[in-house]
Amino acid sequence: MTAFLVIGAVGLTVVVASLVLGDLLDGMFEAFDVDTGSGIFSAPVLGSFLAAFGFGASLIMYATGVGAGVGALGGLGSGIVIGGAALVLTRGLMNMPTDASMDTADLVGKTGTVVTRIPDGGLGEVVIRHLGQLHKSYARSGAPVAAGSEVVVTAVLSTSAVMVKPADAS
Repeated sequence: MTAFLVIGAVGLTVVVASLVLGDLLDGMFEAFDVDTGSGIFSAPVLGSFLAAFGFGASLIMYATGVGAGVGALGGLGSGIVIGGAALVLTRGLMNMPTDASMDTADLVGKTGTVVTRIPDGGLGEVVIRHLGQLHKSYARSGAPVAAGSEVVVTAVLSTSAVMVKPADAS
């Protein structure tokens, strides 16, 4: 029974370490190049299997008084169930769709509002709604633009500055 408790403790340590260290520990498993891309040999899945196998076998042996062989079979069953659940959860998290990331080049053509007037030949500030978020940028224009005016982004000058024109201009 002690050997099964040690196996369970090792598995639990792998699970906790994978939560704390994240990709670093998974990188150790990738060094063996045994993962098929499905996540079956990832640290959370292997750790969950080992913990459920070891602790499950120990619990079965303690509760029923059976031998190590029967305990190992019961532990194998619990390891497969818990490891399978960890695999399903890991795959779900790995394949979760995410929103598009912000790219300043996507601001061209978007409308915004001037929050700090744009002087002739100088910089002002505009707020542009993009991907559901407000993006504040410095702005230049070919002509002065008053605060509160609607503008359209015509070019991206840098990651923090855009060129705009009044929205009512053709």
